[in-house]
Amino acid sequence: MSYNDNYSLIAYGQMIEDLGRFQPWLDALRRHIHEDSVVLDIGCGPGAMSFLACRFGARKVYAIEPDGSIEVAKRCAAGIPGADRIEWIRGMSTQIDLPEQADIVVGDLHGNLPFYTSNIASLADARKRHLKPGGILLPRRDQLYAVPASAPWEIDAIEAPWRRNALDLDLTPALSMLVNQFWRARGKETDAERLLAEPAHWGTVDYHAAEETRGLDSTLDWTLDCGGRVDGLYVWFDGEVDTGLGFSNSPLLPELQYGRAFFPLEHPVDVHAGDRMQTRLSVRRMLDNWVFRWDTRITDAASVTKASFKQSTFRMQPEDLALLRKSDASHAPVLAEDGQIRLMVLSMMDGQHSLSDIANVLLARHPKQFRNFEMALAEAASCSRRFG
Repeated sequence: MSYNDNYSLIAYGQMIEDLGRFQPWLDALRRHIHEDSVVLDIGCGPGAMSFLACRFGARKVYAIEPDGSIEVAKRCAAGIPGADRIEWIRGMSTQIDLPEQADIVVGDLHGNLPFYTSNIASLADARKRHLKPGGILLPRRDQLYAVPASAPWEIDAIEAPWRRNALDLDLTPALSMLVNQFWRARGKETDAERLLAEPAHWGTVDYHAAEETRGLDSTLDWTLDCGGRVDGLYVWFDGEVDTGLGFSNSPLLPELQYGRAFFPLEHPVDVHAGDRMQTRLSVRRMLDNWVFRWDTRITDAASVTKASFKQSTFRMQPEDLALLRKSDASHAPVLAEDGQIRLMVLSMMDGQHSLSDIANVLLARHPKQFRNFEMALAEAASCSRRFG
C-alpha cells in the first residue's frame, strides 16, 4: 500500500516505532498542549501526532493530509479515546482555510533533508495563516552539515548495474545522470575514520524566521585530515523540534527513519592529508522541485588542482531542459491532446453530465487515445476524484 508522497503504510509504521525520531516530537507536544489547546497537525499521515494531541488534552485537533493515509487514520480513530475531537481534512494546508487559528502547529515533513516536497513552504504558510499570535510552531529549525567521505560502498552499489552487470552489457552512459543525483545513504553508521575532515556547517532552515527559507548556497572548505579515496559527501541535518528537544541523522549515529543523504563526486579521487577540498553546495526551489548543485575542486598542498567537478540534479534527467523551457515566463503554450482531453472533461463536470456521458464523448472525439469505453471512463473518473 503506497501513497503519492512516496511513503508506504509500512514506512509510516516504521516512523511510529522510531523513537529516536519520534521522542522529541512526543516530548514537545506533552510540553505545550493543555486542555484548551487547538492543534494543527500538518501531514498527519495515519494520525499518530493527532492522537497524541488528544491524549495530552487538546480541545480540538485539525489533522490535514493530502494522501490516502488519512483514511487509515480515520479507521484507527474509532479505538482512540478523545479522537472525536479531531477534524480530518484531506488536502494541502496551503489551500485550506480553518474556522479558527491554532495554538500549536506541528509538522514533521522531512525527507532525507528538509528540502522535501513542500515542507518549508507549508510550515511558513501555517505560521502566517493558521497559527495564533504567540502560538507554538514545531519544529523550530534544522542545522545542515556536510563532510567528505571515503565510502566506496555508497558508490559501488549504485554503479554496479551500469558499469558491470550480470548481463555483460555496457550501460556506462547512464552514469552521467546517476552522478548528478543524491541518494539515501546506507543505514549502518559510518566509521569515524571514513570521514576525511571535520563536518562543515552548510546552513540553517529557521521555521520561525520572518522570511521563508527558499534555499541555501555556501562554499564549504575542508583541509583533509587523512588520505585515501574521497567518493562524495555525506549531508545531514540536526533537527531542533523545540528548545532542548532534537535529533540528528549524522552518519556517525544509528540511522533514523529520515535517513541521510550521500552526494557522489563525478568519480572517486585519491587524496592525501593536507589536500584541500572546496564544494559550493546549493539548493533552491525551481517550479515544484528542489534543485541541488555541488561544484567541487580538490587541490594538493601546492594548490595544484587534482580534480574539478560541476554536478547538479538539474542534469539528472535528459528531458529537464525542455521542461524548463516550457516553464519560462515568455513561453506561449499550446494545449497538446492530453490537455485538450483534460479541458473537455473539466468543462463537462457541471453537475449535469454523468461520468458515462463524459466517457462517451471522449470515445467519440479521441478514439486513438481511448480504445474502449472502460479506458475513457477511467479518465473521467480520475478527473472526478481529483477535481470533483
